[in-house]
Amino acid sequence: MDRIPDYIAQFKNGTYDILCLQEVWSGTQTTYPDVLWEGLQEVYPYNVSTEPRPLTGLNLGLYSGLMIFSKYPIESYDFHQYGNSSGIDGFSGKGVMTAHIKVPDDDGSTRDMIVSNTHLNAGGPTEIRLNQAQEMRSSVDRYLNKLKETEGLDIDKVPVFGLGDFNTDEWNDDMSDVQDDYLQLLVSLGSSTQDIFRFLYSRDVDVGLTTSRSRIDFAFGLSGEYKVVGAGWTDLSKRANPAFRLSDHFGAHATIKLEPLSANEGSLSKDSSDASIFGLCSTLSLSLVMSSLIM
Repeated sequence: MDRIPDYIAQFKNGTYDILCLQEVWSGTQTTYPDVLWEGLQEVYPYNVSTEPRPLTGLNLGLYSGLMIFSKYPIESYDFHQYGNSSGIDGFSGKGVMTAHIKVPDDDGSTRDMIVSNTHLNAGGPTEIRLNQAQEMRSSVDRYLNKLKETEGLDIDKVPVFGLGDFNTDEWNDDMSDVQDDYLQLLVSLGSSTQDIFRFLYSRDVDVGLTTSRSRIDFAFGLSGEYKVVGAGWTDLSKRANPAFRLSDHFGAHATIKLEPLSANEGSLSKDSSDASIFGLCSTLSLSLVMSSLIM
């Protein structure tokens, strides 16, 4: 609980429009999500999390550790718990949380976007994480089809993003080459999946580490129409009291723009206009960040 005020101070400046947090662990007797919500609700009035799940025979219940905070209305959300967690992760309800967010435009209209937050298994065989990634993709697709049926959502065009701690390093140990595990992760998430940071920065320009020695936290574009404005990472480890760390990960972030794309543009494109980058056109620029917290 000692770190909660620092988390709130870090995010209360409203730099990001949507926060996707992991490792906000709460048992049946703790209230970390409630305290975060109370401290951030003026900036982020919309949020979703999951309840702790009871564990038979144990005085312990851990939920998914996932939270989504948004400046804009969360119309609905879905949560799917993974069925194959292993090791210590088997005591938690790890899964994927997906939210349908309505983003207001200046003309009074709204635009739809889907944000999916996850935390894959730590340690254990690679196959577990790849299976979880496939479960994530299937869960998102089911949710999209539900929105198509109930709300008439154009699921081919609505932008869909997947963020979180995927516990899958892009790099091999000496960072000389890309790991096959990372490439398989992209395949498991679907053929249209794009690593937003890597779309902007080649590997010889920026290795993009999100921990002291690895890149395991990602903002992926899963499908739909949008433009990429920026991407990077934020160091959340610094605070006034060095005895505590806000996170053992850097916060991966992406800034995207919601606007109609012409027929000859792909679903992911670079934006070369300064005016567009700074949102001076009639488009919406959104910043998303994810981070694994330490509770």
